[in-house]
Amino acid sequence: MSRPKLIRILGRLTGGPARQAALLHRKLASDFETRLVAGSVCPGESDMTYLLNSNEHVLRVTEMSRELALLSDVRAFWKIFRLLRAERPAVVHTHTAKAGALGRLAAWMAGVPVIVHTYHGHVFYGYFSPLKSKIYLLIEQLLGFVSTKIIAISESQRVDLGTTYGVVPDEKIRVIPNGFNLQHFGTLKREEARNEFGLRADDFVLVWAARMAPVKDVSLLAEVIRKQAETKSKAYFLVVGDGVDKSKLERQLHGCGNFKLLGWQDDMEKIWGAGDAALLTSRNEGTPCALIEAMATGLPFVSTNVGGVKDLAVGPVRTLPDGMGLQAENGFLTARTSEALSYGIACLIEHPQVAEAMGAAGRSFVTRQFNDQRLLADLKLFYRDLIRDALETEFVASGVEETA
Repeated sequence: MSRPKLIRILGRLTGGPARQAALLHRKLASDFETRLVAGSVCPGESDMTYLLNSNEHVLRVTEMSRELALLSDVRAFWKIFRLLRAERPAVVHTHTAKAGALGRLAAWMAGVPVIVHTYHGHVFYGYFSPLKSKIYLLIEQLLGFVSTKIIAISESQRVDLGTTYGVVPDEKIRVIPNGFNLQHFGTLKREEARNEFGLRADDFVLVWAARMAPVKDVSLLAEVIRKQAETKSKAYFLVVGDGVDKSKLERQLHGCGNFKLLGWQDDMEKIWGAGDAALLTSRNEGTPCALIEAMATGLPFVSTNVGGVKDLAVGPVRTLPDGMGLQAENGFLTARTSEALSYGIACLIEHPQVAEAMGAAGRSFVTRQFNDQRLLADLKLFYRDLIRDALETEFVASGVEETA
């Protein structure tokens, strides 16, 4: 039996979407003829090409990048359109906003029968001005008309896309959570990992790992780090990442000695292995890969309660005092203030048994809900159902034409 052809289009090989796209490109090759189309990373971003086991069936469209550039975007669209016309895939699946726009439009014009897009997050708040956000929303609503199905990676994101913002009707949305190979997290010896970073035995190490972009709010991160330094807390911060706001963070942390900037890192298992908890300060999130990796290592988290973070909370959940936020079984989901985040950090430092129990609850949760085998099984069935429906629709349409 021939394998259906599946072309995956990704804006750039960086971040959580790159991990998903690379995994699916590799692991679905036995069931589908997989192709991966990827754009170019921006300055300050990590090129995660190392996630691919080879460059076979990987096409680079260097004109496609995160930034808006009319001429480059037109060239990228034309390259993608020509590829789809030549390859004639059964399914085109796009990831990230730029690839979702160019890829879906090109797939529709090329007559691809099944067009799918995954929202790994969305840009309807926390990224741009209200006017710009409305323009992006209108574009996404128009693209929704040419999409066969939309994948939301969490239940809260499904509500955002269907009910809150009306991107597509509810019946077009399927919730399929992310999946990762998590077996290797938590296998490194803690002492060895901490020694490599020069950490002291009594340091309580918080790992912040993200793109240093406005939506990740490095100013709030700096407030938390400075507050911990001023109170002579045991908290020490390993900050992983790079981006346009790196220089801002460096300025705001001038004079603090309780942190280390590590830049982009390929070996996150080692960094999580050195940590005691994960920290997130974002204005908006999809389902943050960093928190999933931290929990897989057995770490609790302290995060602003934004976007899809609430979908990672293990119940029961109780309310913290003074509007600080929520305490789940696996971490703290706080208000977007340095006081609330510092409260969660202090609770973990002062109550090591609570931190340990949270880490165990988180590890059990993510290994069950976010493993790669579950994701692969979900998507295989999803694609085959869509291909079957498309063939049935084509058969009915051809029968109507013959009758006419």
